[in-house]
Amino acid sequence: MAEQDYEVRIEGHVPTEALLAELRDVRIAQHEFRTVLSGRFVDQADLYGFLNLLRSYGLEVVEVRRITVAEDPAEDAADGLDEDREVEER
Repeated sequence: MAEQDYEVRIEGHVPTEALLAELRDVRIAQHEFRTVLSGRFVDQADLYGFLNLLRSYGLEVVEVRRITVAEDPAEDAADGLDEDREVEER
């Protein structure tokens, strides 16, 4: 099974340096009231392990999205998409 890209939105900010070290290759974008963590997971067990890690730090997960990256940007333009990826909510 191919790896999947996901965005995980949590309430508030990532609180500690210890957690940041455990997040591996996850990208972090902090906003005023929420933090978006983006990463690639090999399967659902890997994703659930990541979500359990967040929960163990007392972080509230408010949304999880699977991100589908478009393979052909020209195809997206033909479909009228403004971004180079589609978001598929789960």
